[in-house]
Amino acid sequence: MFGKNRNALVKARSVVAKLTDYSGNKGHDRHIDFDECKSIGLNVCPLESDQELQDLALTVHHCYMHLLMNTAAFKIIENQVGAAFVKNAQLPPPTR
Repeated sequence: MFGKNRNALVKARSVVAKLTDYSGNKGHDRHIDFDECKSIGLNVCPLESDQELQDLALTVHHCYMHLLMNTAAFKIIENQVGAAFVKNAQLPPPTR
């Protein structure tokens, strides 16, 4: 992210310090919006600036949301070659 910047190490350490500051973040699941990402020094651009990328990202997002809402899965980790780890909730047996 900062590889071409002459102060890459300093910038990276600053970003890491801000993202790992418990008093500001309090938890792993806290949303960090675009403006905050920019303000802490992350090199980001809006997803809307690239329509094709936005369509692809939203397609993946919607697939995962559909899966998570309609199955017992609650955590999915998948790599670029299709190997996946899926954690499922223990569901009670169906009642009659």
